[in-house]
Amino acid sequence: MAPRRAIAYIQSYDLPPDEMACLIECDVRRKSYAQVCEALHLSPEAVNRCRRRAYKKIADGQREHRG
Repeated sequence: MAPRRAIAYIQSYDLPPDEMACLIECDVRRKSYAQVCEALHLSPEAVNRCRRRAYKKIADGQREHRG
């Protein structure tokens, strides 16, 4: 998926700002955990937690959409 499409897709789930930022920075823009931690002032554990929560919410949203 192209980065712009991926970002728009993630934004369509109305995630909390920290979860959205972690997901976009790590998984779309391919920044390292160290870079994301520094930019967002979070620990590596917090970044990982945010990503996991975001992925779970997206997966749950997809399941609801499929019915």
